[in-house]
Amino acid sequence: MTPLHQAVARHQAGALEEAADLYAQVLAAEPHQPDALHLLGVLRGQQGDPAAGEGLVARAAALRADAEILTNLGRLRAALGRMPAAEAAFRAALDRDGSHAGAAFALGTLLLNLNRPGEALALLERAAALDPAHGAARANLGVALHRMGRLAEAEGVLRAAVEADPAQAIARFNLASVLEDQGQLDAAETEYRALTAQRPDMADAWLNLGTLLQRRHRDVEARPCLQAALDRGTSRRAGALAHLVHIDARLCRWDDVAARTPDLLAALQAGDDSAPPFAVLCLDVDEAWHQRAARLHAATGARSAGAPLPPASLGPTGAPLRVGYLSADWHQHPTAYLMAGVLEQHDRAAVAVTAFSYGPDDGSPMRARLRAGADRFIDLRGLDDRAAAQAIRAAGVDVLVDLKGYTEGGRPGIAHLRPAPVQVQYLGYPGTLGRGAGIDYVLADAVVLPSERAGFWDEAVVRLPGCYQANDGARPIGPPTTRADWGLPADGVVFACFNATYKLTPEVVACWARLLAKVPGSVLWLLDPGPALPTLQAMLSTEGVDPSRLVVAPALPKARMADHLARHACADLFLDTHPVNAHTTAADALYAGLPVLTRAGEPFISRVAASLLTALGLPDLVTYSLEAYEATALDFARDPARLGGVRARLAAARALPGGPFDTTTFCRRLERAYARMMARARDRLPPLGFDVA
Repeated sequence: MTPLHQAVARHQAGALEEAADLYAQVLAAEPHQPDALHLLGVLRGQQGDPAAGEGLVARAAALRADAEILTNLGRLRAALGRMPAAEAAFRAALDRDGSHAGAAFALGTLLLNLNRPGEALALLERAAALDPAHGAARANLGVALHRMGRLAEAEGVLRAAVEADPAQAIARFNLASVLEDQGQLDAAETEYRALTAQRPDMADAWLNLGTLLQRRHRDVEARPCLQAALDRGTSRRAGALAHLVHIDARLCRWDDVAARTPDLLAALQAGDDSAPPFAVLCLDVDEAWHQRAARLHAATGARSAGAPLPPASLGPTGAPLRVGYLSADWHQHPTAYLMAGVLEQHDRAAVAVTAFSYGPDDGSPMRARLRAGADRFIDLRGLDDRAAAQAIRAAGVDVLVDLKGYTEGGRPGIAHLRPAPVQVQYLGYPGTLGRGAGIDYVLADAVVLPSERAGFWDEAVVRLPGCYQANDGARPIGPPTTRADWGLPADGVVFACFNATYKLTPEVVACWARLLAKVPGSVLWLLDPGPALPTLQAMLSTEGVDPSRLVVAPALPKARMADHLARHACADLFLDTHPVNAHTTAADALYAGLPVLTRAGEPFISRVAASLLTALGLPDLVTYSLEAYEATALDFARDPARLGGVRARLAAARALPGGPFDTTTFCRRLERAYARMMARARDRLPPLGFDVA
C-alpha cells in the first residue's frame, strides 16, 4: 500500500493526525501531488482550520480542477464566509461535471442559505434525482419550496424524504414547520413530538414544539418544552427565554418572569436576534431594550428577505393617493373592528383604498363589510413574501400601511422588500420595528409618543391631532344585560378589567386586592384568566380578601362583540394595567360608556389609554404613579356622585366632533398625513417626522 493509500485509509478511519502526517510525507516527496493536497486540505477543514484547508485545496484545483476538488474548495470558502467565491467554485464544478450530485447539492444549499430559493430549487432537484439516497438534498428541496410559498409541494417532498428515511431528522423538522405554516397544527404537533422522541437532544425541535403549543394557548404544556430547548443548548436562546417569559406572564408566574428577564437581556446584549420583539416590548424594562430587540429582529429579517424590489414609481400627480392597508386581520378581529370605518370613510376624491390580506377568510359579516369598504380587496394568501410584495407592486400603491408589525401572524418580510414608495407602520405594534425594517414612518400622537421618546423609534414620527387610534363610531352595542346575567352581585362596586393576563403584574393585582379590602361589597371582574386563576385567587387571599370576590367574565366569541360591549354597562370602573395598557380594550370600554382609570408610563405601550382619555377630555382619569392610581380608584369607589359625573362626561364626549370615535374626522387627519408623506417622496426628500395640523 502506497503512503497516499495509507493516508486515505487512516483518514477514512477517523485518525486525522496520523492521516495528516502521512499526507505530509507524500507532499514532502511530491509537493505538487493533487490528491494529497486536496485531501489534506479537506482534513484541515475537518479539524476546524478552513483557512489552511482552502489554501491546500486551491493548490490542488490549480493542478487538477475536477468537480470533486472544486466542490470541496467551495465548501471551505463557504466555511470562511466567502460566499461569492464559494458560489464560483461550485458553479465551476458543475461546469466540469453536470452530474456531480455533491456540487449540485452544495450550490443549491448555498443559494438557499443566501435566501435565493428560486435559484436553489433546480439544483436541489438535480441533486435529489442524481442521488435518490441523498436525504439532505430532499430536505433542502422541501425548504426551498417552503420559502417560495409552495407549501403543498414542500409537504409532499418532505413526507417522501421522511418515509424513505424515518431517521432523517432535518426532513421531519422541516415537514413539521411546513405543516404549521399551512395551519395543520395537529399534524405539525404530531411531527414535532415524534422528532423530540426520536432526537431528544435536538434543542430546536423542543423550541418549535413549545412555540407551537404557546400559539395554541396551551401554555402549561409549552413551558417544559421551552425549558428543554434551553437545557439542550438551543442556539436561539433569546427566543426560548422570551417565549418562556411571555408564557410565565400569561400564567401570572411573576417570580419566574423576574428571574428570567436578566438572562433574556444578557442574550439580547450579546446580539442574539431570536427573541420575538413583542415579548420584550411587554417587559417593564428601559425602552432601549425594546428598540434593541426590534433592531436585531429587523436586521435578521432584512438578511432573510434578500434584495428589495427596484424602486417603485409614484402615482400621477393630482390623482387620488393610492393607499394600501396590509394585514392578516381582515376578519372578526380587534384590528378589523377598529379599521372597518376607516376603510369606508376615506374621501375617495383624495384616496383610493386597497386592503391587502394574508390572513384567513372566516366568511363572517365583518369580512364582507371589509371587502365592501375597500375599493380593492386583494388576497395574498399562498404567496411568499417576495411574491406578495410583487403583487402589491403590481396593484400600484403610493403609501403602504402595515397594520401588524411584530404581532402574532405578522409578515414584516413583505415591507422589507419595499413594494411601495412610502411605507408606514400603524396600530398593531406599539413599538418601533427597528432600523432596516423597511418602514419610513409611524403614526402616533403627542400623548403616546412625545418628542422626548422619539429617540427610541427608528421610524420618522408623525403625530396626528387628538388620539392616534382608529375607531369605528358606528359599532353596534347589544341589548342591555343585568349583573345577574354575568354572576355579579346586584349591589356594590364592580371594578372591571378585560385585559389579557400577560398585562397583569403583582403590583397591579396587589393594588386591586387592597381596593377590594377597603371597599366592602366590591368585586373584581376579570376576563377569564384560564390557568392563572388559582394564582390570582391566592393573591387575594394573601391580602385578606375572599377569592370569591374575583368574578370571571367568560371570553365571548368574536361574533358576539356587540354583546361584549353591552356587558360593560354592568361595571362601575375599568381598572387599567401597567406597564402594558389596555389598547383596543380601553377603546371598547370607553365606547361602551365605562370610565377607564389608567396609569401612564413612559413607552407608547404604556400610554394608549391616556391618549384616548385625553382626547375625550378626561385627563383626570390618567395617573402617573401606583399611589395616585390607587387613591383615585378608591375616591371613585367611595363617591358614587363623582363617578356618575365622570360617566356623564364620558357619554357627552363620546359623540364629540373630532373625538376618538369621530371616524370621518379621523380619516381627514390620516389623509393629510399621507399627503404630506407623499409630497416629501415626490420631492425626493427623506422621511422626516411632523405634526399633522
